[in-house]
Amino acid sequence: MTSPTIILIGFRGTGKSTISALLAEKLGWKRLSTDELAAERCGMSIRDVVEQRGWAEFRRIEAECIREVVQEQKVVIDCGGGVVENAENMQLLAEHGVIVWIHAALEDVLARLTANEHDTQRPTLTAGASQTQDIIQNYQRRLPLYERYAALRVNTSEASSEECARAICVWLAS
Repeated sequence: MTSPTIILIGFRGTGKSTISALLAEKLGWKRLSTDELAAERCGMSIRDVVEQRGWAEFRRIEAECIREVVQEQKVVIDCGGGVVENAENMQLLAEHGVIVWIHAALEDVLARLTANEHDTQRPTLTAGASQTQDIIQNYQRRLPLYERYAALRVNTSEASSEECARAICVWLAS
């Protein structure tokens, strides 16, 4: 393996959690999720953190978690979808590992997120927007950021999570 850390970025609903678990298992490495760590640190769901403390506080906690997880070795880090909106987070992640963008077409993201009750409970980022409007606006705004930071892109609209995990392993070994 060419890197001690694999960092997965991408919009929610693209398969980051599934692929990070597959990669960690294939490599015998630890899997860490910045969203899970932030929620654990606060003792509440992300939705509750955002509703009670606001997005700025969630992003501060997320940055704290990133500073900690990059110190780990042989780890797959599953980052929350908004991590790319903080250049300091991305610089730190890039310094400590290889960044892989888990991508999916917007129509697939919409279908996955609206079909999953957990995802319909997520707080919106755009005040006054419907869930669908919020997804579309944030997906489109973040797309160039994911492109900018990624060393590799895999597409879960075109390949299964297993195929994407295998492709990442092959790319890293080359």
